[in-house]
Amino acid sequence: MNRNRALVGWGGSALAAALIATGVVAATPGTSTPTTDSLVLNGRAPTTVELAVALRTGGALSTSGTLWLNATTSSFSANLQVPVLTAPTDFSVRAVKNQLYFTSPNLANASGPAWYTLRVRWPSITSLARYLVKPNAALLSLLANARISHHGFATTYEFSRPRIALGTFGAHRTSSLVTGTLDVRLSTGRQGEFTGLWASLATKSATTTVTLNVLSYNHPVVIVAPPHSRATTPASPLIKQLLASGALGSLLLPTQLLQLLSRAKLG
Repeated sequence: MNRNRALVGWGGSALAAALIATGVVAATPGTSTPTTDSLVLNGRAPTTVELAVALRTGGALSTSGTLWLNATTSSFSANLQVPVLTAPTDFSVRAVKNQLYFTSPNLANASGPAWYTLRVRWPSITSLARYLVKPNAALLSLLANARISHHGFATTYEFSRPRIALGTFGAHRTSSLVTGTLDVRLSTGRQGEFTGLWASLATKSATTTVTLNVLSYNHPVVIVAPPHSRATTPASPLIKQLLASGALGSLLLPTQLLQLLSRAKLG
């Protein structure tokens, strides 16, 4: 039972990573000069996006994997690898029609996988897809003082903002407030399409980094809810337990995002 609770706790961490990644969207530009651009969008918002995602803190939280977004159905799914106890463990996450599902092979029983379910709302993926066509136009004010470099057809914007209000998760979903620095590297392709953004939030004692690389646009992505008979266990008690446990205490976030999460209902 203790092992299952540990798995569920890390499953919540993986879930948090997937949600935060969709809100922060980030990736690290490569150092070599690219010669082809397989991500061109020709001015049209993508219907699907595939991304490599990683979230790491200076504490115990570290997760990575692949995230798929479907703008047509405003759904997403992810396969994440999270260190549980001493070994990496795979978790699957799906979000369909304001319902979030997650499972792990370690949570299966004799008749198959058991999916935990949570009702939650997320930002419109359709709106996000429009932003991916040319993100630099939407971020002119943020990029006004950015350092700009070019590598072949790729363009990278780098900027830093000090004295950012940050916080960490704590008991009762509150947060201790600190001041830190935000460092960002945004990359775009030949037509200005989003290809990546790396983000770091740092204080004197802690650092959180999120990276996301666009792997493909407009490849077929079908995301469906798991069978209802296998998705009957509510996840909200486990998520609340995770928030109260302090497992996310090393995860730095901007205070505005923390306030938004604190108002979210886990139903």
